[in-house]
Amino acid sequence: MSTGPVDPRLLRLSTPTRRWTAVLAAVTALRTVALVASGVLLGHVGAAVVTDHTGVPDHRTALIWLGILVPVQAGLAWAEKRYSHRAAARATEDLRVRALDALAHRDPRSVDRAAWRTLLTEGVDGLGPYLTGYLPALLSTALATPAILVVVWFLDVGSAVIAIVTLPLIPVFMWLVGTLTAGRTERKLATLGVLSDQLLDLVTGLPTLRALGRLHAPVTEVRRLSDRHRRSTMEVLRIAFLSSMVLEFLATLSIALVAVGIGFRLLDGSMTLAAGLTVLIIIPEVYNPVRQVGARFHDARDGIVAVDRILTLLGGTQEDAGAAGHTGASGASGPAVAPVPAANGLTVTFDHLSATGRDGPRPRDVTGTAAPGQLTVLTGPNGAGKSTALLALLGIATDGVSGTAVVTDSTVDGDPATVLTGPALWERTSYLPQRPVLDAVDATAVGDTSGLSLGQRQRVAVSAELDRGRATGRDLVLLDEPTAHLDTDSARAMLDTLARRAADGATVLVATHDPVVTAAADHRIEVRS
Repeated sequence: MSTGPVDPRLLRLSTPTRRWTAVLAAVTALRTVALVASGVLLGHVGAAVVTDHTGVPDHRTALIWLGILVPVQAGLAWAEKRYSHRAAARATEDLRVRALDALAHRDPRSVDRAAWRTLLTEGVDGLGPYLTGYLPALLSTALATPAILVVVWFLDVGSAVIAIVTLPLIPVFMWLVGTLTAGRTERKLATLGVLSDQLLDLVTGLPTLRALGRLHAPVTEVRRLSDRHRRSTMEVLRIAFLSSMVLEFLATLSIALVAVGIGFRLLDGSMTLAAGLTVLIIIPEVYNPVRQVGARFHDARDGIVAVDRILTLLGGTQEDAGAAGHTGASGASGPAVAPVPAANGLTVTFDHLSATGRDGPRPRDVTGTAAPGQLTVLTGPNGAGKSTALLALLGIATDGVSGTAVVTDSTVDGDPATVLTGPALWERTSYLPQRPVLDAVDATAVGDTSGLSLGQRQRVAVSAELDRGRATGRDLVLLDEPTAHLDTDSARAMLDTLARRAADGATVLVATHDPVVTAAADHRIEVRS
């Protein structure tokens, strides 16, 4: 996990965050200039009115400038609040989309769905408080605090020395509090993930529980998980409230020490009233940004933890993509196999492909070829590893994979076959998993999709994907159990569509245990565990 106040990976990988940070730095610098100028003008005008008994007309120019600077500060504060929420929304959406895309290209056997579901919903929403509160306070600490300290030093060295001595106490206590809350926040997100996953399972299984007369059986378990999440949340909140009190006390005490010092120097005449008033007006802004960092840290803690996990995922995905680009193999490890295809087009070759999981190799030692112009099926019982074989072919399933699964292209006569990997392969592939999700285009084509059965959704998804593939030249069709929810007549109609797609020159590979599909196949590849 990144230990710095700002994770450099966030600035490097998130364009909205990088752009907002630059805008925020400019706004903070302008606010600091306006604040110092207002304090200096107000201090000198106030001192002149008290000591010289001058009236308002004598300070018309200074008051006009004050009348300009105060609305400028208010306008900058308004702009910061308004655009910080917009930047946070864009950054959150950007990270969520990129994380989902990265997870979609990972081995699904290695993805903790409960944890990522929580991180990508409640967790990443914490990026909003990070960008709207914590980051502005942090930039103010880095830019405004040193600038105001320089002005205070110029006006009164004694006050500046007190501020320099007391100011580090706040970051020290922030570090102590951060150390205490780090583990507790991660545990809170973990328990929330378990709770949400359990509730989703219960909602899914309610018809079964009701049929068995066990509808109230999970109540005890849900109550236990809820209490566990409540306790972990209260632990974080208790420390947050305690730390806020400590930070407020330290800041107030430090400002009081500065005020007492100014009072003594005014009494012995070693300091002018104008300098004293100016220092008293602007000295709170030395401590306020640091205090806000501590106060906002807890609001942003969930987002910091979630964003760290997402950035680690995105960084690892980039490294994996770079490594895959150098291996030249698709999915599986070992030497790439580039057989001579039987016909022009894309040829799929499995050579002793195995993937070790929790229950042993699934699949085990798959060998076979899917040629263009044919309907080829990966056939085998449920759980044999047919889906994993397709994912290994696409380069998504990589953990525990041995042997090879490659796609070769020989569309040009006389040219040697080329092994396709990564984006070059995906751009030529139409792929549908067992439970395809209808996108916006599919939903528009069929209207309301809420009333569609699983079989109807399957037919719509397959038809839409085949149409897209035909329009974009995707000549590799990979389908995972496309007839799982269809009756025999609908399954045969879909097979006719796949046969026509194969007759057009596409390579059609279907993972299935449906005997109707197996009987209609031009070629079969056995998958065993």
